[in-house]
Amino acid sequence: MDDNTIDKLTSQSVYDHDGSEKTPLYAKNNNEKALLKWIIAFCMVFCIGLLFILLIHIHYGSNQLVPHGNVASDNDQCSQYGIDVLKMGGNAVDAAITAALCNSVVLLHLSGLGGNGVMVVYDHRTGIGNTIDFRATPSSHNITGVPGFLAGLFYANVKYGILPWKTLVEPSINLAKTGITVTESLLEAINQNTTKLIEDENLKHWISTVSNSSLGQIIKVPNGLIKTLTSISLHGPLEFYKEMSEELKLILKPDDVMSYQPLILPVLRQTYMKYCIITSNKGTGGPILLKVLNKINNTNTYLEDLSLLNSFKDLGDNWDQNFGLQVSTTDVFDLYVTIISGLGSVFGSRVLTKSGYILNNALDLNLNSHMLNQTERVTSLHLPIIAVETGNLCGRRLISGAADVRDGTQLLLSMLKTDPQDILNVNTITRFHFKNNDVDIEYPYNITKQFLKLLDNFGYNLFNVTYPTSNIIQKVEDRSVAFSDSRGSGKSYTL
Repeated sequence: MDDNTIDKLTSQSVYDHDGSEKTPLYAKNNNEKALLKWIIAFCMVFCIGLLFILLIHIHYGSNQLVPHGNVASDNDQCSQYGIDVLKMGGNAVDAAITAALCNSVVLLHLSGLGGNGVMVVYDHRTGIGNTIDFRATPSSHNITGVPGFLAGLFYANVKYGILPWKTLVEPSINLAKTGITVTESLLEAINQNTTKLIEDENLKHWISTVSNSSLGQIIKVPNGLIKTLTSISLHGPLEFYKEMSEELKLILKPDDVMSYQPLILPVLRQTYMKYCIITSNKGTGGPILLKVLNKINNTNTYLEDLSLLNSFKDLGDNWDQNFGLQVSTTDVFDLYVTIISGLGSVFGSRVLTKSGYILNNALDLNLNSHMLNQTERVTSLHLPIIAVETGNLCGRRLISGAADVRDGTQLLLSMLKTDPQDILNVNTITRFHFKNNDVDIEYPYNITKQFLKLLDNFGYNLFNVTYPTSNIIQKVEDRSVAFSDSRGSGKSYTL
């Protein structure tokens, strides 16, 4: 480039102090310059604001861009409460606590403040998972253990939650004030547990009220429950256990009640097929599941169902049925939570306290034959399940669980062997229990004649039953689906 060209480009005609038509953002006078500056400033503010709104929408908006969370539980309203908590900025732990508390009000014959349970919290992005163990601890009573349900949920909120505890309890209080809907599960439980077998006057009176109601009718919760929940929302578990120690001092030692603490343990992991199976630690159904999976891995039989029966038989499967409720949740942070809670069996110990909750019968169902000391927990069959496809961070992930490890094991195998596109079909796959020479089986019309003949040849007696529910969330890449078990009356939501 010669000197003449350089002079032309740098001459006053192009770069004078007032500018010209050849100057970018040219303006003839001060008014036009001021207007131009306002236009530029407006455009910059608009673009920054648009970017800010887009970021907010990605994080909190609809799931058309990315799913922001799922809640699957045994009750429509409780699942909706969990979603509401996610909308408020809560995480999967907050949503799970909210739904579990709500379920314990709606389905108080299966879970509640007098119950126990176990929770698995898994951070998929870091691969870190923990078990929050709130199983019952022994006391002076030979049937009822010190309940850990409330202490476990409160600990989870303090350790992992975002929203205040009171925010998570308030939906259950509002629901209790409105009244609960009579469900098919509750009516069936009353028919199976007749009032003749119940000696507690409080429970007998409440069941009488339910028995005179029809399916879908709104009824009052037991006396004292609203007051108890309100106290819990304000003071947490400390005041609850203090009142329990005074009210139930003839059943549970006050010192045992006041000293209750949940445990936090690492999760157990095992590779099965192409998945990492993540479950709860000792004293729950987790170790039992892993033992059974090892036996199935090594079996030579071509019939997996028969192999599964034999595997539980080898473990001494002579256990009573464990009942309870299960909640699955996820959030935008890829935090996955599954909670199993229950009273032991239906209606637990069949004692309804004056504070409005039913006590567990965990000690009566304990698998250990030896006497427990206070440092031990009552053995439970509860089984939280998370399965993550190995080698692919955005691969298939499954969040579920079951109140009984026998149901949970069959559920896991069904999920893993079902195409992700057909995951809803898992709801109709048959489950069964083996006990001595009896096989309790559901949906017998789904069983092949070949398998039924094999059971008959082995001398098994078949009985038709219905098993507790399990709720499932499946994630594949950024797509997710949540659904509640068709055996129950729940409903699931995706945000």
